[in-house]
Formats: sequence, C-alpha cells, structure tokens
Amino acid sequence: MIRALVVAVLAAVAVPSGFLWLAGKPPLATWAALLSYTLGTWIGFSDVLVHAIPLMLIGIGVAVAFRAGIFNVGGDGQLICGAVLAVALAPLFGTLGWAALLLFLVLGAIGGGALGGLVGWLRARFGANEIIVTIMMNYVALQLLTWVIRGPLQDPMRIFPRSYELPVAMQLPIIGSGTRLHAGLILALLAAGVMQLVMSRMAFGFRLAVLGENANAASYAGISVGRTTIAAMAVSGAFAGLAGAVEIAGVHQRLQDNFAGGFGIEAVAVALMAKLHPIAIPITALLFGIFYVGSSGLQRQMSVPFPLVWIIEGVVILAFLGFGAAAARRAARMA
Repeated sequence: MIRALVVAVLAAVAVPSGFLWLAGKPPLATWAALLSYTLGTWIGFSDVLVHAIPLMLIGIGVAVAFRAGIFNVGGDGQLICGAVLAVALAPLFGTLGWAALLLFLVLGAIGGGALGGLVGWLRARFGANEIIVTIMMNYVALQLLTWVIRGPLQDPMRIFPRSYELPVAMQLPIIGSGTRLHAGLILALLAAGVMQLVMSRMAFGFRLAVLGENANAASYAGISVGRTTIAAMAVSGAFAGLAGAVEIAGVHQRLQDNFAGGFGIEAVAVALMAKLHPIAIPITALLFGIFYVGSSGLQRQMSVPFPLVWIIEGVVILAFLGFGAAAARRAARMA
C-alpha cells in the first residue's frame, strides 16, 4: 500500500515536470509558483475556497446520482436552471429580510431539482439514456440563460447582457475580510456532512446503493426502481441548482454569461476522486480549486500555457485513481 502511494505521488510530480521541462519551463519554479499563491497567501487560498464551493455542492449531487447507478453529467444545466428560477422570482420577496435569502436558495434547489427529476422520469418511464439527455439539457439551459439576460431578466439599463442586481438582503455575507469568500462555504460543508449521514445511515441511501448495484435485486427487494431513480436525479439536480443560487448570491449578484464556468464536468471528477463519499468531496474540491486558481498565477508569473496546467491536473487525477485501483486490488487479494 505504501509503495503504491509513493509511486502515485512520484508519477504525479515527475510526469508533469517532464512536460514542463520540454516546454522550457523550470519544473521546481513552476510547482513553487502554483502552490505559493494558492496555499501561501490568504487571498489566494480564499479564491481556492470560492471556486471549491460550487464544486462541493454539485459533487455531492453527482455522488447521489452515481451511487444509484445514474450518470448525471448535466450539472451545468441544472446549475443554470436553479440560478435562473431564483433570480426570476427574486423581486417577489425582496423585502422579506433574511427570509428572502433562504427563499432564494430554496428556489435554486427547486429549479435544479425539477430539471434533474425530469431526466430521472425520462429514464424511468422511457428508458432514455441519462448521459445523452443531461448533455442536451446543458445546451438548452445555456440558451435559456442567453435569452433571459438579453430579454425578460435583463438589467433595466439594457447596456450589458446581464440581469438586474440582487438586493443586498439576498446576497450571502462575506466571511473572509478583504476577500470574496462567502457563507456558501459553511452551507457546502454542512451539506457534505448531512448527505454523508443520509447515504450511510438512512433508508434513502440504502435504496440508492442497492439500485446502483443491481436494479433487478432492488426490485426484488421491494424497492421502486422508478421512484428511486426519479428521486436520485431530483436530489442530484437540487444540489446543482443550489450551487447556482449560491454562486449568484455569493459571487456575481446577477445572472451573466459564462457564470457557470464548467463546474458540472469538474464536479464529476471531484465526486469520483472522493469515491462518492460526500464527506470527502470538500477535500477533492479543494484540490481542483488549487489547480484552477494556481493556473492564473502560473500564467502571470511563469507564462505557462494553460494546456500545461490541464496536463498537471490530469496526471494528478490519474495518479490518484491509479492508487485507488491498486488499493482495491490489494484488498480483494487479501479477502
């Protein structure tokens, strides 16, 4: 086990270093630049946490769906739908004080959950392939965002393609002085802890696990495959929609182009690296945040092309997954 871990760590460092050397960039200085800003400064680390917040929430939802054997790759679309619904209805309760923020977040979860539940229903009712459906829904949601910020939800000034700004009462409070770090971090960590309990200690988590292992066995055991499928996708989409509402309330304060930032696909890797354990998702989300935020530092300080950052990130992920596979084989042999 220790040998496999050492090999994984060495590969994660040596392979990207080789690519950096071939590109004419000093590997040691590059690694130092990557880590010094993200982990060595409070501003950099706060940016890492800000990027990790939506990854945590969407990753938890992905873990729920994947545990049931349902491949939800539509996190971006569900995030957008949640954010659009919350912003669209925000003017109706903008005077409710702290309750307005709570309703805003709930509406985000409802918007994402509705889209996820629709995908689950299509799979349960018609046997639709959820991978294809969720990918197509991502495009639909993106076009929806493009339309609403240039049409019904556009800022009254109508100068830029963006929505009106949220009232202060609906904005998540900043918890890191002088940074963008907001209270969504607390919400994401609480969600990870609660869902870990749900998936490991409660009947819903048991039904998900049985369905994910064998749908026929789940049906034989009295578990409704259709209802569980719809519920799993609805919960998965709800977390993505919540992430959209949190991203708007905590960072952007309005809808705008590209605010989703490809979080959905990143969150799939986050959940898989955490082996679908919600309690471990904050750690893997933090790793992705380090690479995302560190990449801008590398470009500024070292002029490292962005594709090289993807190589570093990809090799680290593959090394981690390879270590996990080696550990699983070792455990199977010992059993």
